[in-house]
Amino acid sequence: MSLRNSSFLLLVLFYACGTQAPQMLNLDTAKKLIQNYYEGGLFDKECAEAINVGIAEIEKLKLSRNSAVVFDIDETVLSNYEHTKELGFGYVYDLYEKWLRQGEAKAIPETKRFYNWLVQKNIKVIFLTGRQAGDFASTKKNLLNEGFTNFDTLIVRSEQTRKIPAAEWKAIERERLTKNGYEIIACIGDQWSDLVGGYTGIKIKLPNNLYIIE
Repeated sequence: MSLRNSSFLLLVLFYACGTQAPQMLNLDTAKKLIQNYYEGGLFDKECAEAINVGIAEIEKLKLSRNSAVVFDIDETVLSNYEHTKELGFGYVYDLYEKWLRQGEAKAIPETKRFYNWLVQKNIKVIFLTGRQAGDFASTKKNLLNEGFTNFDTLIVRSEQTRKIPAAEWKAIERERLTKNGYEIIACIGDQWSDLVGGYTGIKIKLPNNLYIIE
């Protein structure tokens, strides 16, 4: 990942009518709402709904041997929720990088179901993540350990591309993949920056109530 919204969606504003000042939601209350959302089943339910729509759309397509789906990783394939929760739903760059190098993130169940379905259909899987080149080995190991063993390629940012905005960089990479012969039929991600800029095919947007990448 690259830039994160420092608010983490925890300072939730409820605007009243007219000129009244906005009412702030207490931070502890917001954190409890986030925790209940992720641990109470609603996150999984919303993921399932989005993925089921995506599967239904893919089933309408005429596939080729080069048909591929592009996956984002963080909060799409692998969940960093436990790490974020440990920090009080905050973000510290050095601690996050340490967490990535440990390679202990768990698979998001509904995304794993979608991945398994694609593999059964012989649709190629491509991972395209904003993680840095130094995270490649731990990311690949984490994916393999969580059962994502059948994929064509894992693409991370190079030193030369790390300052390019996420949406722009991912669009560049998808264009390159297309020119190399892949037929991208769908993209799945938790951020809109995963799904804009062309060469996306069907867009599957998963929920993320932890942070926003701009």
